[in-house]
Amino acid sequence: MSEQRGYRRRPGDVVLRRVRLQPERVSGAPRRRLRISPRSWMVVVLFGVVMLVGGAILHLPVSSQSGESIPFLDALYTSVSAVSVTGLTRFDTVETFSNFGEFVTLALFQIGGLGVTMYAGVLIMLAGQRLGMRGRQFFGIELMTSGVDRSGATVLLRRVMVYTALIEFVTFILLLPWFLIEQPGGVSAERAIWLSIYHAISAFNNAGFDLMGGSNSFIGQANQAWPVLVMGVSAFLGSLSFLTVFNLRQPRRRWSLDTRLVITGMGLLLIVGTAFFLIADWSRLFADQSAGSKLVNSVFLSVNRTTGMTTVPLDQAGADSSLAMIILMFIGGASTSTASGIKIGSFMVVTFGVFSALIGSARVVAFGREIPASVVLRANALVLIALGGYAFGLLFFIAVDPDIDVLPAAFDVMSALANCGWTQGASQAATQAGANILILMMFVGRLGPLVIASLIPDRPRERYRFPTEAVRIG
Repeated sequence: MSEQRGYRRRPGDVVLRRVRLQPERVSGAPRRRLRISPRSWMVVVLFGVVMLVGGAILHLPVSSQSGESIPFLDALYTSVSAVSVTGLTRFDTVETFSNFGEFVTLALFQIGGLGVTMYAGVLIMLAGQRLGMRGRQFFGIELMTSGVDRSGATVLLRRVMVYTALIEFVTFILLLPWFLIEQPGGVSAERAIWLSIYHAISAFNNAGFDLMGGSNSFIGQANQAWPVLVMGVSAFLGSLSFLTVFNLRQPRRRWSLDTRLVITGMGLLLIVGTAFFLIADWSRLFADQSAGSKLVNSVFLSVNRTTGMTTVPLDQAGADSSLAMIILMFIGGASTSTASGIKIGSFMVVTFGVFSALIGSARVVAFGREIPASVVLRANALVLIALGGYAFGLLFFIAVDPDIDVLPAAFDVMSALANCGWTQGASQAATQAGANILILMMFVGRLGPLVIASLIPDRPRERYRFPTEAVRIG
């Protein structure tokens, strides 16, 4: 062949060429297009319908304190915030809504905290029917679990509802004496009972809505440890995974890897966050508080990265504390809980993946268990997509509201995406265009992980395996 091309090989000649490698065909792997499963679409539509219906009800004159309809987009903003358990509002809840309107917001964040499909499952069981295949699939999507059989789905659903009712009832009982004795604002005993119910449900569902007035959350109660500790513990239990709580009842040797990652991550963030806020804001946000109150409020601030309740004015936080809060909001709580964010599990998987790369390990190992490569890829994809969504949302928000400073804008946009509810005033100062962006961010933050999970298959489905080749990084 070489001679025919006019080339005659001589002694000592070396032919340099790139070896052409052929892809390896993997038999039995079907072609899969990038698409969202119909069941995931149905869950998204259900949430959207609840948000629209909630906005329409809050738009009614009966929902308003003044008896006049509030603008529909403002009502929709509140409804989306409630269903997504965010807590951001355009106005003060107690001064704007009537008793009926307050009840509607409570119903919305109670439904949004546990999920629409869970309550649909409860209605099915109350009607004396059993969960069918489709119902179990929807229930599995809501909890991001698979392989749930008929009996397992029913038992798990009952446990979730009983656990929710128990924590909310205990929180209500613990808050009731304080509201009855203190009676903030000189309210009646009936109003104090309603405030206890409202804040107990809001705390557990990580909703961030409050009826304390003045859009100040619990800033006026910074030196009163009892309500702060009670709601902080309730919010922490709500941000734990239901599956993790049930697994903790087993002997320690039977704890799953997911449970170990969640408990370790939650404890780590609680300790690091508390220590950081205690040191950074000792003479700033906590300047007028006693040493004990500073510790309690530091813990409360670290826990409420998923709730949005606060005992300090966040608009007075420094750049360091604001950045720390943004990071904590981004991480959020555990999967299959009332919290949002990228979730503790994703954060821990990415962290262990980075550690494995640093020590030169080709596998990600945590607590004596190897994490599947597909799970690592899903966690990385979720983090990168969330960061990209946050960047685009912040850019558009700044573009439509250039008068708002960058730090408050970055803070509130992350609060909307992570469904936290903390604010430094950007959400109230935003124009209608900016408010619409925040509505979209809250919606994406609540349902984005569900959509991403449906896009990424649990098992690899490649039809070909291509040759490997090194790439320079760094």
